[in-house]
Amino acid sequence: MAKNTVFIHTNNKQLLGAKIAHYAIFKHLNDKDSVDVKIINVDNLSIFKDFSNKKYLRKGTEITYNPQDLQSFTLSRFMPPQLMNYEGKAVVIDPDIFPLIDINQLFNIELQNNAIACCPKKDDWDTSVMLMDCSQLKHWRIENIINDLINKKTDYVDWMSLKMEKNILPLPREWNSLDSLSDETKLLHTTQRLTQPWKTGLPIDFTRNKLPKLFGLIPREWVLKIRGKYPSKYQAHPDKNIERFFIQLIKESLENNFVSREFIEKEIEAKHVRPDLLLLIDKS
Repeated sequence: MAKNTVFIHTNNKQLLGAKIAHYAIFKHLNDKDSVDVKIINVDNLSIFKDFSNKKYLRKGTEITYNPQDLQSFTLSRFMPPQLMNYEGKAVVIDPDIFPLIDINQLFNIELQNNAIACCPKKDDWDTSVMLMDCSQLKHWRIENIINDLINKKTDYVDWMSLKMEKNILPLPREWNSLDSLSDETKLLHTTQRLTQPWKTGLPIDFTRNKLPKLFGLIPREWVLKIRGKYPSKYQAHPDKNIERFFIQLIKESLENNFVSREFIEKEIEAKHVRPDLLLLIDKS
């Protein structure tokens, strides 16, 4: 039987987050050998390089896959069953998700014959954290998923919200706690891209969703820019506890050789992380 494995999917721009997520998993394991942790970096995968600049549907609108977007990795969250040869259990998390508990608590949840467990949203499902029975997901093949998107057979949103899946077990929101750090939080998700703590002050490099026009005519972005409410740079996280939490995790990751100062220096030079990150670590 395949060993329980956590997959952290990412790209180069979010690689620091992925490495810190790996450390957070390791930190809380009671048995350090009980699970494997693997990072999926789409910038190293030919299937995503070939997808570059291809058009596909998102909410019925044709858009172009941009490998330079902050979230170019999202489709890779459907790769773990294939990488596990459709055996055993896997967990997939975004690179901005950090466990505060032993991840085995998630693996130990009884799926009750469901293929997937994840948190429900208002009308669909949040797939940024998923527990999967890989044997039930043999129809998840990344080559087919991308080809169907290119050929307009499926819509990106249908995949992201699991529209085509039926056997799903709802998880309590503490398994994917959205920018909320409390005693109940099991996995902290710094989901607001604008305020990710390692990005503060950098120019925004993600594709913003278009806002509905005012009165159906006036672009809302223009109005927000005039009012100074449409920033061009990443903003400080509104919860200082979350910023401190993340800085402490990075400091521990350095001490435990999950990242090096040289790696962080290169990430700063590449403008993937805030320029004062090492100063913040040294002061903490």
